Amino acid sequence: MKITSIETLLNEPYSSFLFFQPGNNNQILVAAPHHAPLGVQQLPCETHPSSDENTGWIAYHLSQRLNCGCLIAGNYFIDPNKYKTSDYFKRIEMLQPKILIEIHGHGSGSANFDIEISSGSHDKSHLSQQLANHLQQGFSGNKLLKNYTISGDFEEIHFRATKSLTINTHQWTAFHIELPQRIREDEHQYLQFCDFLKGAIFKIQ
Repeated sequence: MKITSIETLLNEPYSSFLFFQPGNNNQILVAAPHHAPLGVQQLPCETHPSSDENTGWIAYHLSQRLNCGCLIAGNYFIDPNKYKTSDYFKRIEMLQPKILIEIHGHGSGSANFDIEISSGSHDKSHLSQQLANHLQQGFSGNKLLKNYTISGDFEEIHFRATKSLTINTHQWTAFHIELPQRIREDEHQYLQFCDFLKGAIFKIQ
């Protein structure tokens, strides 16, 4: 899809959509289940009324770097990663990636770290910690990102994704990544974040 078409879709403030773009790398899928454009804080969903602003853009740019598929639920009317019957979950199940990366956003002040990564359970904490460590190493020399705190320790993070069926599964290795508003609203920061995350993902494959 052309960038102009993507721009129109991801900046759409009202209409609900499920967008999928395939990539040559079928081993990885990048997804954003709660996207809304910047400035749109609410979703038309009773069970998940708060949006994860701009996460669709981050998922899209990351997928371009990884040359993999991208799945985005925008302004969505259900909480798609909590139901196996959702078209979002069914698309992931159909694609059967080896690695699923879900991009989320927080701004409530509940997070214990600026960036929190979970694989959904204590048993898989070594996976999320490994990814977090690689990211932290990459950030250390970057003036825009070096001051962000990062953790993948299931016991220490607040956003554990224990109720997310796309994360709590043995069908694929999953990473639930919570990003602060400061990164999500700043294109310079989130593009560099995507560069570092790409490198970190390749290191754990």
